[in-house]
Amino acid sequence: MKRLPVLASIVLIGFGLGLAATAWPQKTSPALSDHERERRSFAVNLVRAIQKAQVDFKSKHAIYGNWDSLLGNGYFTSTGTKWASPEFPTVGQALYGSGPEIVPGWKLRLNISHSGAAYDLLLEDAMDPKCGYAALTDERGTIRQARSVECPIQ
Repeated sequence: MKRLPVLASIVLIGFGLGLAATAWPQKTSPALSDHERERRSFAVNLVRAIQKAQVDFKSKHAIYGNWDSLLGNGYFTSTGTKWASPEFPTVGQALYGSGPEIVPGWKLRLNISHSGAAYDLLLEDAMDPKCGYAALTDERGTIRQARSVECPIQ
């Protein structure tokens, strides 16, 4: 007989803890807007295009090229590039230049090292000064996305 009140107490305590856990505020990141998702997709696809251009440049010149070399050899022009993926044509139609923003709103840092045998690339969103979203890669081909530590990862 004494087991019934003890069992009922355990069930009630477990039920109460379950309710408390679901009612506890969960810390979630705000969802990305369509505009931000589109900008990030553009950045990743532009990095892919630069990777393809680097592979072609290296096959022809035995070294990786800096941005001026890629521009000078026609890989990226003021009328676009052939290195864009078909599923994201805006990369192919973008207006590329040699200024601080290679495409309006995007800053490129492309460092060539080891006598042209390696490169590091950082494409930073100039329109995101608070969080500093960036897409990164190197000669190994893995693309990474980053933000400043003050901003939640999304």
